Amino acid sequence: MKAFFILSILGMSGAAIAKDCGTLGATYPIEEADPIQIIQHKLKVMEKSGELERHNHELQKKTRAAVERPKPVPGITRTTEATVFYYDPTYVVKEDLKDHLGRIIYKKGTRINPFETVSLSQNLLFFDGDGEDQKAWAIRKLQEKSSKLILVKGAPLALSEEIKVPVYFDQGGILTQKLGIHHVPAKVSQEGLRLRIEEVYLQSEEKKVKGRELP
Repeated sequence: MKAFFILSILGMSGAAIAKDCGTLGATYPIEEADPIQIIQHKLKVMEKSGELERHNHELQKKTRAAVERPKPVPGITRTTEATVFYYDPTYVVKEDLKDHLGRIIYKKGTRINPFETVSLSQNLLFFDGDGEDQKAWAIRKLQEKSSKLILVKGAPLALSEEIKVPVYFDQGGILTQKLGIHHVPAKVSQEGLRLRIEEVYLQSEEKKVKGRELP
């Protein structure tokens, strides 16, 4: 009897769940908006209103400005005292370096100095392209020895067009940070297995140039 009673209750419960209560309101199919269609619609609206063209024009202007005059390297100031220091490019191998056949070329812990096999073919001149005296210094040094011009501030493309030689820019201050340069103008040259870095004080440099010109 107990089993029959329990089954009866379950049967009643099932009947109650399956009961059709009718339609209580309007129903609609569940649909998710296609994001591609939303974007395409928005672009069409922007194009029709002219907003898309204005946006593209503004983006082109910003891109051109960033190329023609990159953001100045932060933390770099003008040299007020001549300083000479050195950078050792030696690094320690952190794990065994192997060739394509699996043979060990350099064991972990080996100290490697690239200047043992290659050399710096050109001096590196870092300077502020907006400073006329620094620009004149760089051009003068360029005439003395083959050098690579690297700006920390200024317009590299315009300067390259003006002096007819390639001019580079230290984007994000990667090189100056690596070499520890805080003041410009600065000259980097190879001395043995190290780099010699000179932060040049232009006032004393100009005196030397004038002294050579005297009879």
